[in-house]
Amino acid sequence: MLLERAVLPLADFISGQNVMEYYHFFDESQWWSPEDLYAYQMKSLKNLLRISSEEVPFYQEYFKRYGVNVESIKNRSDLSQIPPVRKKDLRQAYPDKCVRKTQYPFQEFHTSGSTGIPFVARLDVPTLSEARALMLLRAKFSGWSFGESMLQTGMSLQRGQTKRLKDLLLSVKYVSAFDLSDIKLDQYLNVIDKKKLCFVMGYPGSIYFLAKRAQEVGFNRKLKGIVCWGDNLYEHYRRTIEQAFGCKITDTYGCGEGIQVAAQCQMGSYHVFMPHVIVEIVDENGLSVAPGATGSVLLTRLSPGPMPLIRYYVGDIAKKSSNGRCSCGRSLETLEAIEGRDTDIIVTPRGNRLIVHFFTGIFEYYTSIETFKVTQEEVDRIHVEIVPKADFTPKHWEMIKKEILEKGDPNLEISMSLVDDIPYEASNKRRFVVSKI
Repeated sequence: MLLERAVLPLADFISGQNVMEYYHFFDESQWWSPEDLYAYQMKSLKNLLRISSEEVPFYQEYFKRYGVNVESIKNRSDLSQIPPVRKKDLRQAYPDKCVRKTQYPFQEFHTSGSTGIPFVARLDVPTLSEARALMLLRAKFSGWSFGESMLQTGMSLQRGQTKRLKDLLLSVKYVSAFDLSDIKLDQYLNVIDKKKLCFVMGYPGSIYFLAKRAQEVGFNRKLKGIVCWGDNLYEHYRRTIEQAFGCKITDTYGCGEGIQVAAQCQMGSYHVFMPHVIVEIVDENGLSVAPGATGSVLLTRLSPGPMPLIRYYVGDIAKKSSNGRCSCGRSLETLEAIEGRDTDIIVTPRGNRLIVHFFTGIFEYYTSIETFKVTQEEVDRIHVEIVPKADFTPKHWEMIKKEILEKGDPNLEISMSLVDDIPYEASNKRRFVVSKI
């Protein structure tokens, strides 16, 4: 309690942030009534649209080009009047036309996503503090409390002063998510055991390999919880991690542009952080899909910050919830599933769409395969790369191919090659499926 109420607010004061103020707001507002949450969203949305139309040249021109009158947007469904904004639009306008001046210092965050094309998002102190506050809240969804120790896997061991202070205050042991040799994994497990760490948080792929190593060496220390972010949590990842560490995973969803979107509660629902963001799941025409249907994700961050993001096409695919209010008691809207990137979907000759989980659900049962990658460059053809283990046989491939054709599309042409290794993407993430059409 002292850490949450005194030490961390003091750290905010020293660093010029207001993370804890936002944290307490988000922690409280998740229990508001649906009516109060929607009212807050609409008030914030109107302010966002007003500021964007008055102070940001990009949106002034964008609204004029498409005949958008922001005063006519009275509710969330009216947002469909605004065509989705894509990265290429903002990239071409950055920084002169798509940013505004605020009274706060700002930072630039460079992302490339699955495309490898650089994109810059600008955040100031309030927008960055919001994002960091929601990182704390998503951890709390797992049962974590301030002061409970954790191992965190991350991008770089070069931690700045603010992050080192955060690690110290929150009892974080920070390790690389990309140095996953057996020697390193053994070191991480030894740290968990000796320091009696309670939680592991970070990239699903890194935690998956940590869990596999734990099973191999007979590691039997049970954890209180796992929190995943930054990459797709495949079902076989989830099973292995939960079995190895004897606890549930809290999966979370956000983007490198500084928007924390959703986190799973103990019931498994992905709760959208409604006071922070409006999430739309839309079809190819930018219109909302039916409950239970899958579509593209559009994000509207409700705090304008120095770089407003309105109906921002982030490039992800998600499934709209078909359920009502979650039994956990939160009034926050829910998503049923996060399906991955829109470039992670194979389109077949018959028009079927095969998501990443279609392929991982097949390959995970073949223990003779180390890993795989499916690439599509033409609608009627895919190529599969396989890193085989010593016991792999041609019969295994024939069984896999047969299953893909039977469950996916019998008209699909499939070729295969055996390779020694499949490199990670430039973002240091594993992609099992890549569509180039």
